[in-house]
Amino acid sequence: MEKISFRYSFIPGKKFAYRILVGGMVKVSGPMGEYKNPIGIEMEISQKILTLDNHEAIIGVVIDQVKSNQDIPAEQLPETGKESVMRMDKLGKVTWIGGQAAWQGAEHSMMKFPAEALTSGESWVQQVEEPSGAASPFFTRYTFKGLNKKNRKLAEFSTELFNGHPDDVESRHSGNGFFFFDFNDSWIDSCESFIEYIFSMPVPENPSLILSTETKLQIDMNRIKQ
Repeated sequence: MEKISFRYSFIPGKKFAYRILVGGMVKVSGPMGEYKNPIGIEMEISQKILTLDNHEAIIGVVIDQVKSNQDIPAEQLPETGKESVMRMDKLGKVTWIGGQAAWQGAEHSMMKFPAEALTSGESWVQQVEEPSGAASPFFTRYTFKGLNKKNRKLAEFSTELFNGHPDDVESRHSGNGFFFFDFNDSWIDSCESFIEYIFSMPVPENPSLILSTETKLQIDMNRIKQ
């Protein structure tokens, strides 16, 4: 069976645009009761390869447009025109320079490949770079599903998200999704992720009381062809 090596291609000045839908809910439970905050955001973002530095790319990510289909205060929405900068190697390891991701869940929008070539059905595990404040790190298990039957230029991958390493018996399944990788540009074509974070912490004023938060996000990202 043919093995395929996956790498991102870095061409300075190259630009990619995406439409992103983020839906979900944040629920906070504590001694004073329960509070729910719905999330419903549509964005258009652009990624531009700015420079190359020692085989890594410096990539600017700009939020070009933001719309909300719910009554979300403007200060809680991603800022239109704001640029975040990330450093990424050819396998897809991302570091947000300054530690600020472009939007909530952005750390799940670029997949990381293994150094080894893959055959259909093979899986590998990578740690999520920005674990969203979790006490224990998140890991993604990717599985190469093969080439898309309708478009052989696209490679398909499924994903499973875990709070803790998936080989650890105490790890918790926290989401799933898929990616399509475009061979023409050696870049992500589209992805979809469902993510669930559940955290608990003592109330600072009274450590005997517990405050818990539950975040559920559905993120759909599709490339806008230019």
